[in-house]
Amino acid sequence: MTSQKYRRITILFVVILFSLSVFSAYGASMFTDMVETHWAYEYVEKLVDIGLMDGYEDATFRPNQIVNTADALVYITRLFNFTEEEIEKKRNEYAHVLNRFDLSEERENAIAIALSEDLITEAYVNNNLFSKGELREATKAEISKYFAIALGMEEREEGVYALLYNDTDLIPERTRPYIKFLIDKGILDAKGDETGNFNPNQPVTRAVLAKMLYLSYTQLHENSIIPPKANEKEPERVNTGEIIDDKKGLTGIITGKIDKFLIIDHGHRVDSYQLAKDAKIIIDGNERSIYDIEEGMTVRVTVDEGNIIKSLTVDKDLDIFTGTISKINFGSFTSSILVTSAEGVTKAFNILDNTHIRLNGRTAYLFSIKEGDWVKVEVFDNIALTVIGESRDGKVEGIIKDINLDENIISVEREDGSVHEYLAGKGLIINRNFNGVSLEDLRRGDRVVLSIANEELESIEAESVPGTDEGYIKEVFISRTPKLTILNHKEEIKDYHVSSKVLIKKDGEIRTIYDLRLEDYVKLNLESDEIMVIEVENKK
Repeated sequence: MTSQKYRRITILFVVILFSLSVFSAYGASMFTDMVETHWAYEYVEKLVDIGLMDGYEDATFRPNQIVNTADALVYITRLFNFTEEEIEKKRNEYAHVLNRFDLSEERENAIAIALSEDLITEAYVNNNLFSKGELREATKAEISKYFAIALGMEEREEGVYALLYNDTDLIPERTRPYIKFLIDKGILDAKGDETGNFNPNQPVTRAVLAKMLYLSYTQLHENSIIPPKANEKEPERVNTGEIIDDKKGLTGIITGKIDKFLIIDHGHRVDSYQLAKDAKIIIDGNERSIYDIEEGMTVRVTVDEGNIIKSLTVDKDLDIFTGTISKINFGSFTSSILVTSAEGVTKAFNILDNTHIRLNGRTAYLFSIKEGDWVKVEVFDNIALTVIGESRDGKVEGIIKDINLDENIISVEREDGSVHEYLAGKGLIINRNFNGVSLEDLRRGDRVVLSIANEELESIEAESVPGTDEGYIKEVFISRTPKLTILNHKEEIKDYHVSSKVLIKKDGEIRTIYDLRLEDYVKLNLESDEIMVIEVENKK
């Protein structure tokens, strides 16, 4: 009896000793898997103290664990500090979205807040929250956007492309303004990691999230930045007319389709709508079915309560408006542009997230365009579906298609296949293959980089493009700048300049242009459209 009692006391003493040893080992750290020397320890400790992050029941924090998108939003939306009553109201507002998924109450709360504060859209929740049935891992690029909006970012400032990371090309252009904003706020390091990279697609760990969360909290607390509330007045927008009209209904672009549900971006926000069983669908004047509705269509719908579509009309005939941009408005709800035509008429157009924008023949974004740029806008009910612009200033890359020496105009084919004419300004500087030349020394087919200032060419950097062709001579034009016309093997009539340094081989001997004859079969070595070598072959 005494022996058993002594054994119990001994065991109890050992347990107490073990507990004390554990406490002394980890007492300075609130989590068993994070020592004080861990790089994120200070951030985690303070976040736990203020209630923005928490650990697990086994007393671990798991700093290296990857965060999924829903949990990232759980922590980031805590920055808004909404009351339970406010959160419940938001949950009810977005119940039609939340009810489609099996999520915890905490995650549903976070998604409802994120939707109300425009961190994410309903289309995102429907299409990107999950991957293969599992919550998708959050990436560094996407949480940068969430943090920037939570900190109050509304405008996309100029110069957002000035990122110094080695992997900047991997960062989506739409995300770069948010990253630049966080760099300016001290949330992100402008130099990147030890290799100079940002790693936009890298999954985010709890430790990385903790650092960004704490620095964001500090910004909000020290600078009294108040995140926008859903019940606050919207930012002032250009008066383009009401987005919803009792007679016309709602106009927007279909960005997603799931069974009878349509995701529509109508400039004010992205929302989901359900087609009524008896919904009337008209496409280009003909009555159609739900199966004929496609993503990317511009639609006009009439909507009942509960976002139920009673009728849907698709009209592919678009209005065209051309002019110069007089003002650009960036907004967290709606962005827009003011365009003034040559006749002095000014109109405003809403810009949606999926408005197609091209500038100087290349894909661009709204913050790439500047006031004074010329644009052609394809319009549907004050919504700009396509904006094609030409810069007053900047650089253009392309291939020379034609040169008009009489009018000093050069025509260039750009990346998208469009051809635009540029006027050569006075004092134009031209280099071809690193040598200073004049406009008449350029050749069709040259690859060029144009520098434009006030709509005139300031400089041209041209590079010849090697090529070959062959065929029968149809004409020889001898002058100060001789030309040769052939019917090539593709049955095409082609005109080429003949270089002053041309090498001509005929019958095994070096000859001159005067030795060429009509119907000679020639093989040509080219630099753009200029012949450098002519070899005459005997063909019957």
